[in-house]
Order: sequence, then C-alpha cells, then structure tokens
Amino acid sequence: MAGPEALLRRRWWARRVICLLAAGVLWVGTIRPCAAVDWLVLVVDRSKSVDERELALQRNAYIHLLSDADVISALGPARVAIVEFDTRPEIVVDWTDPASAARAYQRKPPDGLRGQTGIGGALTTALALLVGKSGRLVIDVSGDGRDNVDHALLAEARATATSRAVEINGLAIMNRDTPEIDRYYSSDVVNGFVLSVERQGDFLDALKRKLFYEVASRPPAAPRMASLGPDH
Repeated sequence: MAGPEALLRRRWWARRVICLLAAGVLWVGTIRPCAAVDWLVLVVDRSKSVDERELALQRNAYIHLLSDADVISALGPARVAIVEFDTRPEIVVDWTDPASAARAYQRKPPDGLRGQTGIGGALTTALALLVGKSGRLVIDVSGDGRDNVDHALLAEARATATSRAVEINGLAIMNRDTPEIDRYYSSDVVNGFVLSVERQGDFLDALKRKLFYEVASRPPAAPRMASLGPDH
C-alpha cells in the first residue's frame, strides 16, 4: 500500500496530466487555469507577536486576495474557510466561495486581548474542517513566530495532515525576533512549501504567488522554500 507521500505525488501527476490535456484541447481560444485546490483553509496568526498594524495588513491582504478576479477564476469552484489563531484557534469564516469569504472576513469585529502562538491548535482546527472532504485539500498558514503553546500538538497535527494527504503550505513573515522563522516553518509546520516574506509590504504579492503555486499543482512531497525580498 502506497504511503502518504507517494499518494500525494501520484495525485499531483494525475492532476498535472489532466491539466496538460485540458490545455491542449483549449489551446485555441481561452485557456482556463486548472483549479487544483478543492478545499482551502487559510490559517492566520493573530498572536500578540503580531502588532495591530501587521494584523490589519494580513487581514486586508487576504480580503484583497479573495476579492481578486484572477484569484477567483483560478480557484474556480473551490471552497474557502479562514481560521485565526493565538493561544486558541477561531473559525472566523466557515466554508464558502472566495468572494463571500472576503466579504465575511471584512466584517470581522475588532479583537480583544490576544495570546500566544498556538500553531498546533490552529492546524488541528483546520484538519477538523476538512474531515469528510474529498479532492485536493490544502491548508495555508501564515505567521511570524514559533508555536509556544503545545509543540507536541503541532507535531501530531502535521503528521495527521501527511497521513490524510492534506497539504500544508506556509507563508513565513521574517522578523528580527525570530530570524529563521522560514526554516522553522519548513522543518516543523508544513509538509509542502514555504514562501518567506522579508517586508510587510510584500505580503499580498506573496499570498498571490503562493496561491498560484498551489493552483499549478506543484508536488508537495518535500518542503521547499522561496523568498520575496528587496530584489523582488
């Protein structure tokens, strides 16, 4: 029986062949992107290591992303949910289409006190949202700090995701307090790829790049890192 990594790779190659065949059939006329993601959970760090300006920037970037016509077209019929986390996770947008998710997220009320960085709890909540779902299942997590709530829960969630062929991809926000957060995400959080962001102003662009990497169905068997910084 094939292991989870082999299953992920086999699904990727099958999906890629279908995309290539579709592109050949539609070569004359409009070529629609292959919407490879069926269920997408966006997991957003709101812990106290993220200041108010950074949190607002993250939220606005996700709202703009999910409102973008190209993104909506690329995702096609995919369903989106949004989880925010500090010490505890919160489902702030339940399953809906991208544009509706953007509108719902825009209506989120202001936060009170925010706690520690509980990535493990957030991934556990995201995995619960994906129970019973079929197709390509993806969790996108963004943040700037290490889990300081429950390291064992994080390891368990990551292992569970891999065993269930759920991809976890990351957007690591680089900062002086945790200078190698991208490496931490690669080694401890994701089972797919990590995109690092050097400047807060690059966050929306990084989100778009990460999403289109996913829609292009890159194989997620081994964590990979890319970077957005002053030269991009």
